Amino acid sequence: MMAVSAEAGSRVDDAYEWLLAEITGFRLRSGSPLSENRLAGQLGISRTPVREALQRLEKEGLVKRTDNARFTVSQLTATEVNDACDLLEVLDTYICRKAATTLTDAEAAKLKGYVDDMYAAAAADDRAAWALADQLFHRYANALSGNVLVAETVRETRRRIQRFWLRAASMQSRLLSCAEEYDELYNAMVAHDYAGIEPAVKKHIGHMRERMLEMIAAAAMLLGDD
Repeated sequence: MMAVSAEAGSRVDDAYEWLLAEITGFRLRSGSPLSENRLAGQLGISRTPVREALQRLEKEGLVKRTDNARFTVSQLTATEVNDACDLLEVLDTYICRKAATTLTDAEAAKLKGYVDDMYAAAAADDRAAWALADQLFHRYANALSGNVLVAETVRETRRRIQRFWLRAASMQSRLLSCAEEYDELYNAMVAHDYAGIEPAVKKHIGHMRERMLEMIAAAAMLLGDD
């Protein structure tokens, strides 16, 4: 029974990863209908794992349901990227400053561990490991800030654009430069350099914004969108 369950879970994961790559790679247009039957046939699996994969993507904001309960692609627009990055610049600065005010040596060491993990993942060109370290850094900084409402807003805002950004930042050199940006932010937090936290945050998010807008523009040219 456990083997059957594990096999079913693997099919869901496979469908999810394939759809994620198609969406974040801009090979599926915004608003494109996603037929469970067609996708199941294309992937050689039943509809159930496809449906579960679509439901997972829906939670991440990458697909949405229409009025007739069918799934469609929910692509990012340049406006959404700019709006999200504007918000993250403000809220990440607040969170990191708030966390820095009470940062203990043990807490600083934990944050540094995540930065070190980013460096290691970048050196190994391991995007998944880098993404995990990035997620853990932000999750811990959010917790240290003590503001649950702001932390939740940041988490939801980052979650959707992060999927696209990770594909844009998949090159080893970009992962390394991102790790260096986190190192700058960490150093500002440890030094209680509250004035230095804001430019460190804006530098990182500014690069994320720039790369994602380039990716959206390139996809629009490729797909012939206006």
